[in-house]
Amino acid sequence: MLKVYYGSRSRRGYIYKTFVRVCFENQTSVMPKARRRVESECLALWRDCGFRVFGSYDDVKIEGLPDGGYALFEYVPGTLFETYFSDPKNSLDEKLAMWRRFLSDWHRRHQLAIARRQPRLVHENGSLEHVMIHENELLYFDFEMVFRSRRRVREFVAREIISYVRSLGRCVGEEQWDIFLQETVEHYPDRALLEHGYRWACENSNPLRRAAIGLLQHAKAKKSKPFSTYKSARRLGEILKATQ
Repeated sequence: MLKVYYGSRSRRGYIYKTFVRVCFENQTSVMPKARRRVESECLALWRDCGFRVFGSYDDVKIEGLPDGGYALFEYVPGTLFETYFSDPKNSLDEKLAMWRRFLSDWHRRHQLAIARRQPRLVHENGSLEHVMIHENELLYFDFEMVFRSRRRVREFVAREIISYVRSLGRCVGEEQWDIFLQETVEHYPDRALLEHGYRWACENSNPLRRAAIGLLQHAKAKKSKPFSTYKSARRLGEILKATQ
């Protein structure tokens, strides 16, 4: 499986995007060679921590592609979490069992990230489309962009929690979402981290973010996305409060 890191942007476009990401979003560069290097380093880190990731072929040369701008990974047949949880053929009980299994893995990774102050153990783009079921294993991928600050790892974990909750809702639908959120509250071992996820999205200390939250609250009566970051965090917070 070949992944090419060069896209349609011009060099000026890559430089501008990198400036925004590095200076304002606390993330790594979007330059193709930098993304390839970061992904390689993250694969090694996650693998060393016991998480299943793609194997890679590091000495492969492909004619016609710029050196350092691509990577060749093992081909892994499997089912994306996004596909699995969206498929009505899989029973609710089966999905809940799979979600509980994920929660254990998820929590272990969050613990490691916080203990080591290691932002590279946090999925920058938290989504069920970046987890795969392969031969009864959970396989993780998409590490080309990561957060940089070691001081803010707990915040990054909170952000990832809400990103996954939001992605989960999109897959299972509004009718089953509360059931899965209840399972999350009951089976994720660190309730304080779930509460921190709610506070990150809904009670953030940053004044600009609080202002944005206020605008979202003002507009909530209007028709909007059912699985926005704010609505996902608010619903998780409601279930947390109801189960105190």
